[in-house]
Amino acid sequence: MFFVLIPMSFSFAQFSSSIEAIYIQPIGGFSNWFDLHYSGTVYIGEVKDGGFIAGKLEFYKFYRENTKKLFYKDLELELKIYGLGVEYRHMLGKFYFVDFYGLLGTGIYRWFGLRGEYFFKDSEGNIIDYMDANRQQDWSAGFCGGFGIGVNVLKKLSFNFNARYQIIVGEMWQTLALRLEQASGFQWVGAQAGMQFKF
Repeated sequence: MFFVLIPMSFSFAQFSSSIEAIYIQPIGGFSNWFDLHYSGTVYIGEVKDGGFIAGKLEFYKFYRENTKKLFYKDLELELKIYGLGVEYRHMLGKFYFVDFYGLLGTGIYRWFGLRGEYFFKDSEGNIIDYMDANRQQDWSAGFCGGFGIGVNVLKKLSFNFNARYQIIVGEMWQTLALRLEQASGFQWVGAQAGMQFKF
């Protein structure tokens, strides 16, 4: 994908790169496992005809358990996601130096999930039951959509702010003994911000 997008950038339009950070709120069944999260995305692509199309490299590491919803508050959970995809931002309107755009994206993701080992103890502190750790890994497709604004502070530099919904079609298994429900679909809403450079 990058080998296709990068030559297009040099041939047709303005080459661009962007680095953006994202504040994530898990939703749906995914929110029963994990709490708020922070991450980032790198974009490389082109600005052309009022739009921005780019390849993107993503990484997410969810490790903050949602202790408000988990029955066993000390249960260790972790999810690492590596993604490679493409995103298109289409300009919807312009007001002086501010651009309004909608965005759509898709990608392929490699993910690794962990539900840690757990001990059950009696009133005297003796271990009466033990559950081994459960590890999962898989490939999944993902999709995102949202709206944002771009603030053009210089001819070659702009700041982007957007709100988005994202879902990765993965599944982390339930553990009934730990009262842990299945998470079907890793989905979240996020507020994303960063800088875009045009060359």
